[in-house]
Amino acid sequence: MVNMGINIDLGKWGSVFAVPTSVVDEDLKLASAQQIKVLLYVLRHSSEIITEKSIASALDIDHDDVSDHIAYWKNNGVLSMQTTTAENITEAKTPPAENVKPKKNVTETAEKSPRRLTRPTKPDSIFVAQRLNNDSELAALVNEVQEMMGKPLSSGDTATLVMLHDTDGLPCNVLLMLISYCKSIGKDNMRYIEKMAVSWADAEITTVERAEKLLEELEFAGKAWNTAARIFGISNSGSPTKTQKENAYRWLNEWNFNEDMLREAYERCVNQKGVFNISYTNGILKSWYKNNITTLQELADFEAKNQSVPTVKPKSDTSSGKGASYDIDEYEDFSIFDN
Repeated sequence: MVNMGINIDLGKWGSVFAVPTSVVDEDLKLASAQQIKVLLYVLRHSSEIITEKSIASALDIDHDDVSDHIAYWKNNGVLSMQTTTAENITEAKTPPAENVKPKKNVTETAEKSPRRLTRPTKPDSIFVAQRLNNDSELAALVNEVQEMMGKPLSSGDTATLVMLHDTDGLPCNVLLMLISYCKSIGKDNMRYIEKMAVSWADAEITTVERAEKLLEELEFAGKAWNTAARIFGISNSGSPTKTQKENAYRWLNEWNFNEDMLREAYERCVNQKGVFNISYTNGILKSWYKNNITTLQELADFEAKNQSVPTVKPKSDTSSGKGASYDIDEYEDFSIFDN
C-alpha cells in the first residue's frame, strides 16, 4: 500500500483577512463604494503603518475623501483615532465608544489635519439635553437628521449640531439643507458636515436664500465635472471631489471652453505627464484663458506666431533675447481660486 499525502490548494483563499460582521449587517447598505474600499484597504493592511496619503495613492481617491471615509468608519465605531505626537501619525483602533456596539478591533494609521485653534469645545451632554428640551425647533432638527441618516445620532454628533446652531449661528432650516446635500453626495459623516457648516458660517451662508444659491452652484459644479469626466474618458466612481468640481465649473462656466478645448488640454497633459493630472490640465487651460485663446484655430494661430508649445516650458533663448510666450508651470501650482 502506498501512503499518499493530501494537499489542498487554496489558491487565492490561502491569504485572507477578517471583516467585522457588524460592517456587513449594519453598515453595508448605508456606506458608499469608496467608503467600503477604504475600509477594506485598512483591514488588509491592519498590521502595517499606513497613512491617508498612501491610501489615497493606492486607491486613486482624493486625499480629503480618504479623510472623510476614515471619519465615517470612526463615527460608526469601526475605527478610532489616537494621535501619536512623536511621529505625528494617527492610529485607528476599535473604540469603546459611547452608544456604539463593540466591534472587532481594527488598526490603521492616518494623517490628521489639526483643528482650528479658535474652535470652541462642544457642549456637554447635560447642556445639550437642556437645549433640546427648551428649543423645540432644535429638537425637531435632531429628529429629522436621525431619520435622514437612518440611525440615532451619538451624543457627540448631537452636540455638534447644537454647537453649529448656537455658536456658529446656522439656523435649523439651513443646517437641514446642508446635511441633506452632504447625504446626497455620500458624505454624511458628522466630521464632513461640521467642516462644511463652519465654512458656510464663515461665508455668512445663514439664510435659506443664500443656501439655495450656493447649493445650485454646487449642483452646476457637479454637472460640469460629469461633462469633463466624459470628455476625458474618466470613470468617476463615487462622488467627485471638491477640486474636481471647482476646476470643471471654472473651465466650462467661467472660462467658457468648449469640449474640443478640454479634450486638447487633456491630451496634451497625458502626452507630457504620462497620466492625467488635474492640476497640470488646469494650468494648460488657464494659460489659454490668459492669452484669450478659446478655439482650436486660435490656439493653432497663437502657437504658429509664437513658436511655442503650451505644455512644455521652453528655455529662454539668450542669443536672441526671446523667452517663452507663457509658462504652464507658472500656473500649475496656483490655487483654483486665484484670478
